[in-house]
Amino acid sequence: MRKIDFIVTEENLSPNVGIFLKYRQGLSTRTIKALKLTKNGITLNGVHTRTIDEIKVGDIVSVEIEDKPKDYIKSNTYVPIVYDDEDVVVFNKPFGMPSHQTKKHQTDTLGNVFAAYCEKNNLKISFRPVNRLDTDTTGAVLAAKNSFAAYRLSQTMDKTYVGIISGCPKEKQGSIEANIDRVDEIGIRRYVSENSGQYARTDYEIISTNNSFSYVKFKLYTGRTHQIRVHMSYLGYPLVGDPLYGGDMSELTTQALHCEELIFPQPVSEKVINVKAPLPDTMMNFMKKHDLL
Repeated sequence: MRKIDFIVTEENLSPNVGIFLKYRQGLSTRTIKALKLTKNGITLNGVHTRTIDEIKVGDIVSVEIEDKPKDYIKSNTYVPIVYDDEDVVVFNKPFGMPSHQTKKHQTDTLGNVFAAYCEKNNLKISFRPVNRLDTDTTGAVLAAKNSFAAYRLSQTMDKTYVGIISGCPKEKQGSIEANIDRVDEIGIRRYVSENSGQYARTDYEIISTNNSFSYVKFKLYTGRTHQIRVHMSYLGYPLVGDPLYGGDMSELTTQALHCEELIFPQPVSEKVINVKAPLPDTMMNFMKKHDLL
């Protein structure tokens, strides 16, 4: 259970507890409803309160968030943790690991690793990844430890990806705006479509190049499935190690795409947190070999 205290100030003063929690502190309607059904879920200056009760400057509104986690099978696979506090944990996910359980993946996902982490730390909380990476994309995945943190962070997190592409665009930086749609309803492959699909924008910046390969930084303004992979392949510069979209597999057989950096406010203190996830050895070795570092 996570207890969070909110101090009422002149800046965030609201007519009542419910408005204060929803519109000033960012709790979702679902979370507030759950708190109302929990003993001492919402208190005002240490005393049980209703959402319609009035508040004044100096009051302390507290919430105690309970969780009912799913029963994940625990995995002892080692996944580095690059940041951890009372509300969030950030893993550096490896290549080949799905984030969530599926019919084909019941024991080897990041969710299973998170379950083992919870057991080790005596936590009973659900797995709530705020950002999700493809199975073959490596890097930082942030999991919120309560519904309040998940709701706040879903609106405010900034992500930076890096990758290795074949070739080098003439423009050292640019923006790709092109809709992405599914090739069919069965497979996972996507493509750029002029007449269908969802709007997608990817910004890129060349960090280093030897003309045969380039090390690139990416910023996403939308979060479409396979977005970076589809956009770069569409431009004619597929990611190295990505067979689905025409990537060079001659030297690197693991996809060269990595979520390197997350910037987000700590959900309670609002202190800005900057987390970096080290590159996998496969990408590092490839860049050393091709003088991209």
